[in-house]
Amino acid sequence: MSLDARTLRPGDGHYPERLARLADAPRELRVRGELGTAACSVALVGARATDEYGELLARDLAAGLARAGVSVISGGAAGVDGAAHRGALEAGGHTVAVLGTGVDVAYPAQNRALFARILESGGALVSELPDGSRGLPYHFPARNRIIAALADAVVVVRARQGSGSLITASWARAQGVKVFAVPGDVRDALSAGPLALLREGAAVAASAADVLAGLGLAAPAPVQATLPALDDRGSALLRALGRRPRHADELAREAGIPVGAALAGLLTLELEGLCEQRPGHYFLRRSREGI
Repeated sequence: MSLDARTLRPGDGHYPERLARLADAPRELRVRGELGTAACSVALVGARATDEYGELLARDLAAGLARAGVSVISGGAAGVDGAAHRGALEAGGHTVAVLGTGVDVAYPAQNRALFARILESGGALVSELPDGSRGLPYHFPARNRIIAALADAVVVVRARQGSGSLITASWARAQGVKVFAVPGDVRDALSAGPLALLREGAAVAASAADVLAGLGLAAPAPVQATLPALDDRGSALLRALGRRPRHADELAREAGIPVGAALAGLLTLELEGLCEQRPGHYFLRRSREGI
């Protein structure tokens, strides 16, 4: 990534006030892009190796928060972090990635394009590490205190017991930042972290509205989306789609149409922004306001 970064220091008039209050505040903060002027910021964090449920929830939460004018903060990692950043971007919102590398290092490499989108959208990449710093294991627990310090609330989406996301939640509690957790199947290892936080008194976050209410903010009025004109096959396929991926063969059977026609219809729905395709001819309905 080409470098266009600046250095912020405590007392320079640009260093985040919340971060300056930390006993071990970074002596320098490298920033690419714009930290933004949102009145409220919420951190969404969770497992790198998450599941479909975690990715969908992170994207939906981030999009809902972004539509309410909230800046979405996360750690720029794979899994929940990346989904949160993408959800904010898809909603036209502001997002900040706090990295465990230098701000000139794309880690993981698969997020290089995502980081470029964050910068292009007016968001920021932030790190206390010198330029060129690689992603070493001990960098990430330390950067979690920055994520917590920059936020008005921390939401843990999916996390195993002992996850770094729980370190972020611990930093948040120590700083008086409200902690939320997304409930999940209690038999699932990825639900263990949120379940532990809920037992410790974290607030439930089943939607962006829960987080906004917990912060005393009003949810924005829903925007009624206009559906494109669909033929009978397209309408049947749209009804068959859900929030979890389903194979094209299954969708064709439910819609009562041949598989070839179903694939053509699903492609049309995808082009209209009504569904998403996953590898192996799996499709799911895309979240849209008012639909």
